[in-house]
Amino acid sequence: MAEEHQTAELLARIASLPRSHEFQSVALTPDCDPRRLLTDPVAAGVVASYERPERGLALVGIGTAERIEAPPGGGPASVREAMRRVLDRGLSGDAPGLRPRLLGGFRFNPEGNTGSPWAPFGAGWLTLPRVLLVLDGESNGVVIAPGVDPAEAAALVRRTTVPIAADGPRPSLEVERPINRSRWLDSVARIAEEVREGAYEKAVLACTQVLHATAPISVGRALARLRAGYPDCHLFTMTSGDTTFMGASPELLVGLSGGQVRALGLAGSLRRGETPEEDERLGAELLGSAKDRIEHETVVRAIRERLAPATDDLHAPNAPRLRKLPNIQHLSTDITGRVRAGVDILDLVQRLHPTPAVCGWPADVARAVITRHEDFDRGWYAGPVGWVDGAGDGEFAVALRSAVVQGDHAWLFAGNGIMGDSEPAAELAEVQLKFRPLSEALAS
Repeated sequence: MAEEHQTAELLARIASLPRSHEFQSVALTPDCDPRRLLTDPVAAGVVASYERPERGLALVGIGTAERIEAPPGGGPASVREAMRRVLDRGLSGDAPGLRPRLLGGFRFNPEGNTGSPWAPFGAGWLTLPRVLLVLDGESNGVVIAPGVDPAEAAALVRRTTVPIAADGPRPSLEVERPINRSRWLDSVARIAEEVREGAYEKAVLACTQVLHATAPISVGRALARLRAGYPDCHLFTMTSGDTTFMGASPELLVGLSGGQVRALGLAGSLRRGETPEEDERLGAELLGSAKDRIEHETVVRAIRERLAPATDDLHAPNAPRLRKLPNIQHLSTDITGRVRAGVDILDLVQRLHPTPAVCGWPADVARAVITRHEDFDRGWYAGPVGWVDGAGDGEFAVALRSAVVQGDHAWLFAGNGIMGDSEPAAELAEVQLKFRPLSEALAS
């Protein structure tokens, strides 16, 4: 009853606002969590969401006031001026600390040809929601886009409170199109051979599998399961029409706040142990693996080189730490610094994407290797997804551990970094492990 009262009060306050050509804000009470309002993103008209559950961040965009499309072949920097134009308007209301934001993402390869199921997403976009629900630990509330009728805004928020039926159908998932095992094993062997021959240092090989469900897949249920199981990851949904790209990525690409930049080097992986003793042994094995340490150092070196022209006081520890997720652990290094004047988050995303963690090194050669060996369109998989505000601050994750959901079908994506001593069978086992977070969540 308390939650119903809070929701009713919030809707009344939104509906009572005057129509405005500025952004308008309505503060949430301290115990009102917009994630509790979000039950079924697709049915509620959610066009984009981005969460860091462990950090208390949730951004939920409902409806589209304006969408900035990246031109074919264009990356994040191509939408910078439009971003500034859209966000360069005043803010009124009882939560002046709120920041209007755009949410969206971009293709892994802006030059590539779009294939199934990526047609609704294009080269990339940033969307201005008609209503943005914000929980960020500072100013929690609702931001209404300029020109949106407050009565409509209240109706949009009301739609998010419709609960998922507890006894609704749970889909049974079957693999409709599995990984092409023979192609994968042959490609890993060939890439490893080329690395040993000195043709390049690393290439990241991805694969996909298609799942079919016995009932429409609930994005809301899947998101709730990811939120519970992977609270320290970057959770996202990006919806275009009846198609949603969603995931729980462990990898920050780059974040910018008040001039301070943070990036993450994440490369080198191994499964978790069945017991605490086995898990500790496997973690020590990963930290001591020459193959994984070389792969990881390649990623950290590339990030530092790309950030250096735009930053000062760039720092990274000399040794990685373990990043432990429920079913897998990675080598991880935080990279921090201070950006120079005039640098914004879109500039940093443009500089860093793609890192060697999702492409390879050198990048141009690795892209050609990917094109030669992958027989599907990565689309937004392994591309940047996140948000940006009017000050040029923001945060973008690498869209890993992800899937495209359309009705009763889901396309899952995963990839591995291939080095000279990569063993095809081991790489196949690892990439199948990376499918688990989404396949389990989608079956909820």
